[in-house]
Amino acid sequence: MARATAAGRRPATTASGVTGSVATSRSSGVPKHGKCAYDGKATTFAFKDADGAFLAWSFVGAAGVSQEAPDTTVRKIMATVRLYEEK
Repeated sequence: MARATAAGRRPATTASGVTGSVATSRSSGVPKHGKCAYDGKATTFAFKDADGAFLAWSFVGAAGVSQEAPDTTVRKIMATVRLYEEK
């Protein structure tokens, strides 16, 4: 039987100064039927824009495979999130 776990949310700030909260969750015990059936992980960074609207950035990937994206890499990518203003 598949199960999911989640780490509590933590404050986070990107390199451009966007502040919000980040949480990571993982699934395990996924039935292995076919080559695309893997345990997984997801990291979500939630924050507000200048108008106070909630926004989110998420990374979703396979867990427990040889090419799993390390959490440090996911955090480096997340650090590039920035707000964009239309001109």
